[in-house]
Amino acid sequence: MYACYQNKTVSGRESFPLWWVISENILYLSTWIVAGILLWPAWQIAGLPVLTVLWGISVLVIQIALKKHNCSGCYYYDRRCHLGWGKISAALFARDSGSVETGKKLSLFYIVSPPLVLVISVLTGVLQPVPRIYWGIAGLFIVLNAVTFPVRKAGCSRCKMRAVCPGSAAPAL
Repeated sequence: MYACYQNKTVSGRESFPLWWVISENILYLSTWIVAGILLWPAWQIAGLPVLTVLWGISVLVIQIALKKHNCSGCYYYDRRCHLGWGKISAALFARDSGSVETGKKLSLFYIVSPPLVLVISVLTGVLQPVPRIYWGIAGLFIVLNAVTFPVRKAGCSRCKMRAVCPGSAAPAL
């Protein structure tokens, strides 16, 4: 466990139920897929949706990097946290192989990307013709993100690492 985490765990769940892990990950996957759909018409070269491809690559790279930098030194390494990422981290990376500072920076993805995707989507819809369903998908994106924050906070509020985790959405009690 990272030196900054040692002896700083607080009361919380030892393991989260599988239904919780699956549900929370489906919510995140849905949000990222809907974002990719919204970015699809924004910039295309020869019919290739450039921003959607860049989005998909970015999400994949950031998620893998988060598992290394936030999860490899976590209490839940090789355990089932509310996201299930401790198990994923243990399958991919050695314990304590990441950097807490890098993890903090990568965690900004959850704060910066939703408004950025929304701004790009609105600009796309204003500057070029899009089907009406596009605005419905934008509304779905807003709803999914509105649901994501309290769901993440609920998971983080039960986590033993919430006091020191760079990606925590809940303060220690």
